[in-house]
Amino acid sequence: MDLFEAYRLLVEAASAGADVRPLAEAFNRALAGEPLSPDFAQAARQLADEARRAALLGYIAAAAALLAVGAAAYFLYRYRKIILGWLWLKIWGSGYLKKGNGAPNTLLFDEEVSAVAAAVAVVAVALAVAVALSPGAAEPFSALGLLGPGGKIGGYPDVVQRGQPITLHAYVYNHMGTPMWYVVYVKVDNSTAEPPLPTPPLLTMQRLLLHNESWVQPFTISLNTTGRQRLVLELWAYYPNGTLAYTGRWNQLWIRAK
Repeated sequence: MDLFEAYRLLVEAASAGADVRPLAEAFNRALAGEPLSPDFAQAARQLADEARRAALLGYIAAAAALLAVGAAAYFLYRYRKIILGWLWLKIWGSGYLKKGNGAPNTLLFDEEVSAVAAAVAVVAVALAVAVALSPGAAEPFSALGLLGPGGKIGGYPDVVQRGQPITLHAYVYNHMGTPMWYVVYVKVDNSTAEPPLPTPPLLTMQRLLLHNESWVQPFTISLNTTGRQRLVLELWAYYPNGTLAYTGRWNQLWIRAK
């Protein structure tokens, strides 16, 4: 199966709200060279359909809850005098109340106030349901980092022997709100130009990351010429339409080879 079609189906299932972790694992194995299962497309479509049905049922349940709250608010408003009178008799009969001067001291029997309170209650419930069904998404972004030999910030080599292997780590984080197929290009040059660089990559790494997922990938390169050189990492991404685009994220490290 074509990887771009598989990626499109995976993103579609994720957008429907399905748990696509098994699909993502299979996709990443395919990026490593393992063929995709013949039933990948069927599994992705089935997950998407099930997620849409579950979402529809959720909307119906939320609408039913909203209607029930509205009906209850109307009932309380319509029969408020009877209900409050019954409660008053219950409390009065228990001896918890003391006689007053007979002057009205409450707005509970004011029809305008009661109507406003009922409307506010209904709107509050509607807003709560809307927030629960459509949680706000933070600003989407992708992140790229260059970690040292130990997989942490620091310990970067400054001077190395020509041809000596250098092991570093690329760090990628997805906060785009959707599965992303990332590609990291590792390039070496001695310019100060801002990426993307026209230099062909020495190494290419790629992986699909789900939303809020990170990836740390070790890599090893060697500098075959002497002098001060710049190691550059560029973060690119494939999109479901098959387009490969530069994300604008990059990282660099200056190293002198002798």
